[in-house]
Amino acid sequence: MGIDERRAREKAERRRAILLAAWCVAEREGWVTFSVEKVAAQAELGRATIYGYFESLEMLVADMAEEALSRLKDHVSNAPGLAESLDAPVRFSQSDAAAFALLFPPARDPRPAFSNQRLEAIQREARNLIGTLDRLASRSGAVLPADAKSAAAFVAGISMAGAFVPELRTSTPLRRQWQEYCLGLSDVGGSPPSDETVPAAPPVPSDTGGRKA
Repeated sequence: MGIDERRAREKAERRRAILLAAWCVAEREGWVTFSVEKVAAQAELGRATIYGYFESLEMLVADMAEEALSRLKDHVSNAPGLAESLDAPVRFSQSDAAAFALLFPPARDPRPAFSNQRLEAIQREARNLIGTLDRLASRSGAVLPADAKSAAAFVAGISMAGAFVPELRTSTPLRRQWQEYCLGLSDVGGSPPSDETVPAAPPVPSDTGGRKA
């Protein structure tokens, strides 16, 4: 390996380490107090080193949002059916809370790092991704608004409610009932979800009345 190749690899590894440190800070402390100084402390590097890889806090946050969007796409693309696809936001919020909060902030953050055009474009793409589930819902026989834009918003709202409404977030059966009711379907999930306990079937009574055959 030549000197240039080694330097490129070391630079990529350092950049990856900084991003991992940034995610540690975001997961531990949230976005309200997120800063380059805290990332530098977590990575055990100087602020100048951080800025050598990310020109500004805005660039660091936007690059993290790109990673978050990629993770969300994995949740959606790996879902085997409609129920799992509708659950993508809630599962994503449970496994990557900081990433979810970055893509779907509960309120607008006026700080430049969280209100710039690049980040807003990524957040918009994340919302649009959830909206595309209307195609899957339609193929499943769901009752949707005729207008495509309205249908996408309708399905996105049903899906996102699972992540934001506490009662739906913590109960898969209730979430399924909500989805079925909103979409006009009798069965969204098909087989029972794997994270719920399925009650055993009651014994079938004998039709011999205890008599020997």
